Amino acid sequence: MYPNLSYILHDLFGTPYDNWAHYIQTFGLFLALSFLVAAYTLYLELKRKAEQGLFQPQPVKDEKGNTKLAYPHERVGDITMVAAISGLLGAKIFAILESVDNIKAFFNDPIGTFFSGSGIAMYGGLIGGFLGVYWFVSRKLKMNPIHMMDAVAPSLMFAYGVGRIGCQLSGDGDWGIEAAAMPSNWFLPSWMWSFDYPRNVVDSGIPIEGLTAMHHNHLPVGVYPTPFYEVIMALSIAFFLWAIRKRVTTHGLLFMIYLVLNGIERFFIEKIRVNDKLIDLPNFKMTQAELIAVILVVIGLIGGFVLKSRTKQAT
Repeated sequence: MYPNLSYILHDLFGTPYDNWAHYIQTFGLFLALSFLVAAYTLYLELKRKAEQGLFQPQPVKDEKGNTKLAYPHERVGDITMVAAISGLLGAKIFAILESVDNIKAFFNDPIGTFFSGSGIAMYGGLIGGFLGVYWFVSRKLKMNPIHMMDAVAPSLMFAYGVGRIGCQLSGDGDWGIEAAAMPSNWFLPSWMWSFDYPRNVVDSGIPIEGLTAMHHNHLPVGVYPTPFYEVIMALSIAFFLWAIRKRVTTHGLLFMIYLVLNGIERFFIEKIRVNDKLIDLPNFKMTQAELIAVILVVIGLIGGFVLKSRTKQAT
């Protein structure tokens, strides 16, 4: 694993672990990259929709205080900033609400829990970012949110996939349950089935013999590398949405397809992923992510049906 940039440089060039690069955390690096990828793909799609006449320029003040007209794709920097702030806020809130223990910890130490460097929920980040951008687009940019929702759908999945690369490389604890015995017909690298996350950033497990670096533990048993699985699935969904975006002519439908595919992906990955149970009854157990995934699928299916029905009635 590569908890921070110094580990990457060590394996590439043999540099020591303890240098300036250890201040750059791998997870944070890919989190930043995820915002950049999302911003770029969103810019391309907003520009395309502006060329279709779906957006009109709105007045905005420049650095000198002068008012000018700007299209949404020219405000991608502002949109990305709103998404980053509201997304991080949502990620922390949902992490606190993820389990009873987290809620108790928050009430015992609200400031320390909220501003701790660990504990974020990716789903909370997506929901928080969406709500922040929705408010900014509808209230500040005076845009029709439904066109923004379609434009942002592929970007959200690109961002999610890139962010999960950071989870896998750093070993941040978002791994799966203990892996079952590897099938005899498994032809891919063994770590794709069962992985022990050596040098993971959360220092979980037992020490690696002969390793004296800051992060020197590995898991005692192999687990499913669920972040890697999510990278593959998320990026596959992202490229699929990007490929069909010009063919889906019903406004809002692309976003509903995104909700359904996102929910299905996360619901099934939760079955082999280590996570706290939000609902923990004798005959019924469900994580927060599973509950949200089900809600997203239901909203996507109902929303898609309603949008298609309205389109048929209009034509």
